[in-house]
Amino acid sequence: MSAEGDHHRPTRYVTALMFLVVVLLVAVPALATEGNTESEGVESTEPEPFEEPIVPRNDLSIGGELYRSECSACHAATGLGGALSFRGNVPPITGFSSLEIAAAIRGGPGEMPFFGPQSISDEELEQIVTYTLYLQNPDDPGGAPIGRVGPVVEGFVAWAVGMSAIVLGLMWIGDRRA
Repeated sequence: MSAEGDHHRPTRYVTALMFLVVVLLVAVPALATEGNTESEGVESTEPEPFEEPIVPRNDLSIGGELYRSECSACHAATGLGGALSFRGNVPPITGFSSLEIAAAIRGGPGEMPFFGPQSISDEELEQIVTYTLYLQNPDDPGGAPIGRVGPVVEGFVAWAVGMSAIVLGLMWIGDRRA
C-alpha cells in the first residue's frame, strides 16, 4: 500500500508547483500595475493642466493605423515600449502631453528617428498624437487587461490556466479510479 501512496506524491508536488506558477503569472502583473498609482486619496494643491488634443475631432481609427504603421515597431502596440539593439530600451509613451509627443515625433529624441513634414503631414501627426493620448488610458470593454502588456502574454496566461485546469482534472480522474 505504501508503494501506491509514494506513486502519487510526485504528482501532487508537481500540481502544487504548477498552481503556484499560474497564480504568480496572474497576480504579479496585476500587482505591478496597481503599485504604479501615485498618492491615492491625497488631494493635490496644484490644479491639473487642462489638455486638449491638437485637433478635437480626430479619428482614433486613423490615428491607430498611423501609429501601428510608424510607431508600434519600437513602442509596441500598447505603447509600453520595447527593446532596441545593444541592450537599449524604447521608453513607454505614457505620461507625456500632446506637445511633448508631437515634439518627439518631429525631433526624434535619442535613437528615435525624426519624422519631418515630408514623411508625416501635420494632419497625420495630429491623428497619431490623439491616438497616443488614448493609449495612456484606453477603454477596456471586456476582460482583465493583465497589465496591458499585449496579447501574447495574455494568451500565454490563458493557455497556462487552461492547461493547468486540464492537468488537474486528469489527475483528479486518475485518483478516483485508483
